[in-house]
Amino acid sequence: MNIAGIGIDILEIDRFKDAYEKSGEPFLERIFTAAELKGADGKNKNPMHLAGKFSAKEAVKKALPDGAVIGLKWTDIEILNYEDGKPYVCLHGRARDVADKHKIAKILVSITHSERNAAANAIAVSGV
Repeated sequence: MNIAGIGIDILEIDRFKDAYEKSGEPFLERIFTAAELKGADGKNKNPMHLAGKFSAKEAVKKALPDGAVIGLKWTDIEILNYEDGKPYVCLHGRARDVADKHKIAKILVSITHSERNAAANAIAVSGV
């Protein structure tokens, strides 16, 4: 396996929280899939949690070859969690097409946050 791309992103949690409070549920529905929002319900849609997932979507977009320059919908990149909490990536639509075109086998993602910021990195791994 080879690294096909890397991406990183950092986001101020208050900035994300302000956008959500201003626009409400339509803001979240534009960015997150139903499965992502269902997972967030158990966390009371905590802005820190959602900002981390948004940052991960940005990192994945940057890790995908051509991902930063083609029009992807936010819901084309889905960040879910295993039972132990570890995040993983599911691609849909154009993001899936880009991954298939470049033979991306999987995308590894890691998310962290402090009181003020959420950050994520992603590594796109191609098959041999």
